[in-house]
Amino acid sequence: MTEPRTSPMDLLELMWPATVPSLAVAAEHRIADLLADGPKSVAELATASGTHQHSLHRVLQLLAEDQVFAETEPGVFANTPLSELLRPDVPGSQYAMARLVGTKWLWDCWGGLDHSVTTGKAAFDEIHQLNTWAWLGRNPEQGRLFNEAMTSFSEALGPAVAAAYQGFGRAKVVADLGGGQGSYLAAILAAHPSVERGVLADLEPVVEQARARADLAPLVAAGRLDFAPGDFFGGVPAGVDLYTTKQIAHSWDDAKLVELLRRCRKASPTAKIAMTELVHTQDTSRFTKSFDLVMLVTMAGTIRTAADFTRVFTEAGYRVTGVLPTGTAFSVIEAEPVD
Repeated sequence: MTEPRTSPMDLLELMWPATVPSLAVAAEHRIADLLADGPKSVAELATASGTHQHSLHRVLQLLAEDQVFAETEPGVFANTPLSELLRPDVPGSQYAMARLVGTKWLWDCWGGLDHSVTTGKAAFDEIHQLNTWAWLGRNPEQGRLFNEAMTSFSEALGPAVAAAYQGFGRAKVVADLGGGQGSYLAAILAAHPSVERGVLADLEPVVEQARARADLAPLVAAGRLDFAPGDFFGGVPAGVDLYTTKQIAHSWDDAKLVELLRRCRKASPTAKIAMTELVHTQDTSRFTKSFDLVMLVTMAGTIRTAADFTRVFTEAGYRVTGVLPTGTAFSVIEAEPVD
């Protein structure tokens, strides 16, 4: 049971948002990579990373409080299981995500939280005078970072979700709508050899990044992976047994989500839906609550409850057949078309 927090200091500790930018700085300067061969002094780390020694020491001391790095003796740091994930080429890496959450364009949105709370609209749009997707399209370097971060997220969670939901294995053709660079769909195809073909649907620049991935080439060569570039609100792949999404429903209001589901129904009338999403419950995790606010300030999006999903699916002509746990923070909302 969590200890009650009652003192002024308990509140003050919540007021200093230093951890997120510290993670971003550590990732940007590849501190975890510098520690790959063992502990090093702050002086060595500062020289190798081109940073100010005393300032870097302070950043690492804060991160060590949360077990991201360990100060093994005064002024000497080593990697921990969490700091290892700040390396770009390790399984489960969150290197790109750590860099993303520290970007100025995203961080600025938190200064607009009051705008979102007052109006219900995205602070991002007010600050940048464009919606998130349009802005990323005009800033391709940041768009690539965003897609890399989403890919790392999928690679960390995708295999567990893909293995947990057996409905994938009952489909011959699975289309992943908004599937990014293809990591989640690749995990589905790996976990379920009975799936004959996966179709990756996303915007053309994102699909081109997926096409360029060498690790997806064997799936393409085997005829198990196809690409469908384009805006899925303009049309979705047809001839599909199961449409799946991961972490996109929270980006859209109910009307847009109903529109997407109706497009699925029109393109493949008998296809089922499997949405992998965070779901608000009575015991919703801090992660989910925090991510809900990220969606608010960036897209005016929201994390839905099971009842919310049922309402949306019903309006689109589907019946929810289950909200299934996956052993992660995510659930699979499964639905079938109503005759």
